[in-house]
Amino acid sequence: MDKSRREDALRSAREQLITEGLVRASIPASLVAEEIEQSWRRSVSNHVNPATGPHILGEVDPDSAILRAAGRILDQWQSNLTDTRMALFLADEEGKIVSRRIVDAQDARTLDNANAAEGFVFSELALGTNGLGTPIEGRGVVFVRGHEHFNDALARLACAGAPIKHPITGRIVGSLSIASHVDASSPLMVSMARQAGHQIAEALELMADSRNLELARTYRQFRSSKHPVLVMNSETVMTDLPALAHFDAESHAYLWEMLRMHHWDQDKLQLELPVLGTEAMVRRLGRAGQDAIFALEFTEPASAAAEGGISVVNHPEQKSAPALREVLDGLSSRQARTTTSYSVLQRELTVAATADGLIRVTGGPGTGKHYQSSKWLRQHTGREPKTFTAEMLTEDPTAWAGMEAALKEGCGILVTAGPGIGHELVEQLTEFASAHRPGVHPGARVILTERTSGPFNPNHEAEGLQAPVHLPSLVELRGELLDIVREVSAELFPGAPSPRFSPAALQCLLTWRWPGNIAELARLLANLRRSAGTGLIQTKDLPAPMRQTTLSSLSRYEQSERDTIVAALAEADGNKSRAAEILGIGRTTMYRKMRALKIDDDERMILPGP
Repeated sequence: MDKSRREDALRSAREQLITEGLVRASIPASLVAEEIEQSWRRSVSNHVNPATGPHILGEVDPDSAILRAAGRILDQWQSNLTDTRMALFLADEEGKIVSRRIVDAQDARTLDNANAAEGFVFSELALGTNGLGTPIEGRGVVFVRGHEHFNDALARLACAGAPIKHPITGRIVGSLSIASHVDASSPLMVSMARQAGHQIAEALELMADSRNLELARTYRQFRSSKHPVLVMNSETVMTDLPALAHFDAESHAYLWEMLRMHHWDQDKLQLELPVLGTEAMVRRLGRAGQDAIFALEFTEPASAAAEGGISVVNHPEQKSAPALREVLDGLSSRQARTTTSYSVLQRELTVAATADGLIRVTGGPGTGKHYQSSKWLRQHTGREPKTFTAEMLTEDPTAWAGMEAALKEGCGILVTAGPGIGHELVEQLTEFASAHRPGVHPGARVILTERTSGPFNPNHEAEGLQAPVHLPSLVELRGELLDIVREVSAELFPGAPSPRFSPAALQCLLTWRWPGNIAELARLLANLRRSAGTGLIQTKDLPAPMRQTTLSSLSRYEQSERDTIVAALAEADGNKSRAAEILGIGRTTMYRKMRALKIDDDERMILPGP
């Protein structure tokens, strides 16, 4: 079939698909390759208009990973194709052209007329069959010539295109196409496009964090299992779709932190996860600390006996650290729980109020003793409680009369005391709170909050006093942290959406020791609301000391290297290329080290301490 008749046949077959429909139309197998026919059918199914030109999708990011990986390779191919009048195109995963290399300037007008330039979208959904969008959609190499293109404006071109697969995830991250005038095309363009695409994938692998490469190898090792598999390190999760149903970003952050801190006598741990309806065999691989890799194989349905919780299934040779079990319990109940320890505390205060006398609330600094006690009194009296200090009652005789008057007004009383409150004052308060006062509001009770400095001792029976209601520290409630964040945020910002944290930011919160307890959390949330608004909170939004907690596992050499890079970024005012020049390393190496050492873009303003 000569060229003219073939072009007529191609136009006729494409028009037949459009007018008669996918079911009735039939395309001769000898006319086009199978991948072209499949692409045509997808284009018709997506109602692509063959006369519509491409649209622009934003600006091209010169710092994108695919451009950084492909830059040197495109330079080499452009040099090698000097005498061929072929053009090179690189597209991102959306089919947007991010780079165009023209060997002969005369070809620029032809390509411009087809809008084949940076910023224009050549996805199959936008233009139908073409050398950039079809490799992405079909996940394979294609050779599209003349009227095999679905769009009329591309009929003068021949394009060989290859998808670019990320070496770690296997995901299509873009495509490369070698184009020429249809009369100058050669089948060799296919092998050239395939080779160039492979080279860019190799460059992406060299840029990748070595830890993620190890994670990918681990995933490939376990994914052949007959069970759903998930592997994770501190910042990345790789999984198949069945396992994805068992996990979310919060689960990753919680479980990662607890497994990392667990004392591993052996490298395997059987977990029962009834709330997810499954058991998981967890294996620890790689080095300890932040470099660890955990592989979870979801094996059997959870036993009915453990329903409602998450437990460690101990084999004879296994031991489970209490901390791991405690936080796993919190992780499990997190999905079904509608209350937190602070909600439970309100109920405990109500129970304590069923007995006459003084109600005692204990806890460390900043645990929320004053807030929670005031909240209970306010709810049970409808009035703002009156607050007194232990010092006032000791030094000011009129303070007792003030408390008496407050009770008669129907207000609750809150007495705050430090760890050194005298036993005599406690006895006086107990006697005062137990006195019968006709007509006083039943909710107008006396609550004493005591700041404890050491471990809580619940055994107060010997003192002849009612057992206190104890407020645990935020570290003790690590398994409830996200629920507590939501509860505190709802109190601070009524009606506003709960804050959302990235997995990395959530890990920082879980690792932080919270010396200021709930008061510190409230201040943090208020500051984040001002700085980050209602968007996703990233590690860069957190205070610098909190970000540093995830770096504790760095070696002395790695920490020194990290400090040097941060200082160079500060000197270069955040310009990564300039910082790389200061350090005498390549820009690609700079990006790789920043990822490996967890250096955020905004950290250039945080200089290492003395």
